[in-house]
Amino acid sequence: MDTYNLKTVMVYAVSAHFQKAESYANYGAVTNKKIIQSHLGVIPTMQTLFVDHITKECEDIAENIIQYYKGLTFKAMGAKINDFEQKVLAIIQRGQCDRKDIGIIASLPKAYFRSVKRDDTDNRMRKLSKNSMHIGSEGNSIEGQIDVLNCSFIQSLQCHVVNANFDGALVCFFTKHTAEVWGEGCKITAKVKRHQVSKFHGGKETVLNYVKKVDNS
Repeated sequence: MDTYNLKTVMVYAVSAHFQKAESYANYGAVTNKKIIQSHLGVIPTMQTLFVDHITKECEDIAENIIQYYKGLTFKAMGAKINDFEQKVLAIIQRGQCDRKDIGIIASLPKAYFRSVKRDDTDNRMRKLSKNSMHIGSEGNSIEGQIDVLNCSFIQSLQCHVVNANFDGALVCFFTKHTAEVWGEGCKITAKVKRHQVSKFHGGKETVLNYVKKVDNS
């Protein structure tokens, strides 16, 4: 079976990630996997795609991705990794990539950037949680500026949950609106639904409802 140096394939995966406008596609005429295969020269000439020039940034990011996923070793000790992460960890530990593993490596840059963003958000929320206080009383109307920390789609509820900083206090609310609506922050009106201690960060958190974005235009 053909095997390739992990760092080489990861560099090509990062290049493919940027060539695909920082996205990942595993179907269609131009996939991240096929871009990597074109770099490696392992597909017929008639199927070869145009590939971007490899930059020093791609090499640096590839090394960061490898080091990041080496951290799965510590999670694995506590049996907290899923099947996909186990496959990734096995490849990382080998330092080699089989031909059948190229598709997995192709998906890692996007997953890495998403994980780094999530980790940064988690750290910010935990930092804010140390001094977060409940705001208002149940049923109170509030108005003010929020800094959006996270907006995630909850599949089981078919809605989004927004976590935000409201003048030093952590708030959250459920909404049908996507992250694009709330942006990095905006002015809102809302009502206090309840107070709680977050199971995630352990800090005081205020749950809001009837949240509306105030149009400042």
